[in-house]
Amino acid sequence: MFEVANLASQEAMLTGESVPIDKVTNAIDIAGGNPQATPLGDRRNMCFSATLVAQGSGTGIATTTGDNTEIGTINALVSKVEKKKTNVLKQIDTVSKWLAFFISITAVITFLVAKFRTGMSAIDSVSTALVCAVAMIPEGLEAIVTLTYAWAVSNMAKNNAIIRALPAVETLGSVTVICSDKTGTLTQNVMSLTAFVTSNARYRNDVNSSDRVNTNFVRDDSYMAERANHQLQRSVSQVIKDGPGTNEPRRGHANASNHFAIQSLHTPADGGAIAERVSDSLPVGEGESPSTDYIRSALAGGVLCS
Repeated sequence: MFEVANLASQEAMLTGESVPIDKVTNAIDIAGGNPQATPLGDRRNMCFSATLVAQGSGTGIATTTGDNTEIGTINALVSKVEKKKTNVLKQIDTVSKWLAFFISITAVITFLVAKFRTGMSAIDSVSTALVCAVAMIPEGLEAIVTLTYAWAVSNMAKNNAIIRALPAVETLGSVTVICSDKTGTLTQNVMSLTAFVTSNARYRNDVNSSDRVNTNFVRDDSYMAERANHQLQRSVSQVIKDGPGTNEPRRGHANASNHFAIQSLHTPADGGAIAERVSDSLPVGEGESPSTDYIRSALAGGVLCS
């Protein structure tokens, strides 16, 4: 960019940043003399293909097009990903090869018996061998595999997991660890209020609701009312030795490998003490929605975001 006027670009698609990036015309210091080593988020004097202009205007020079752009590079890498077969598909291929081998051997034996044992003509012997070979092909195998996959996909859908490719259900079902990125990849790139906590109550906000009704914001004192007891944290060497935290004991171990214990934020003992110290009135009961005036008065003293 060689000319910008209050220009800002939304680059969450490439960098994951949820806020627009202000563009400048100043030169960028290159670390180590390699321009490609500069992160995309730090290239503030460049605009990228497939990103959106949030505000302002500007003029620049196109340096790359097509697959040479950043989004084009990603597309090229994705298109070159090698498709691997799942274990079930590999086993089906193995079974199919063995079936083809035995069916061929059986067809040859059938032809020889029909030709030299029973004295049938060559054409009749070939026809008999082909009929036997076709009869031995398991035509229902594909349908059985498809029905099995469909049943598995139906079970996954009941747990809010929608799968586009049927064979993927096998791989997804065997996953034990999921490594995911942050904002913009698995999220909606939107910051939303999920919980509102006052001195003596907790309120839950349904951010996934499609209707704007009062029941989206209700009092729920049990919502997000637990936290990890970090005083029970083990040493790094002990954590590595135990492996990932889980409620189930590992193979060969009698105890689970939880690194943190869960304690309630409001224990019965603390509840009485809080009630003695805090005299705030509760505007609504459990499961009810407070009024707009109460929310505004609660926000008057400031908000602590976490």
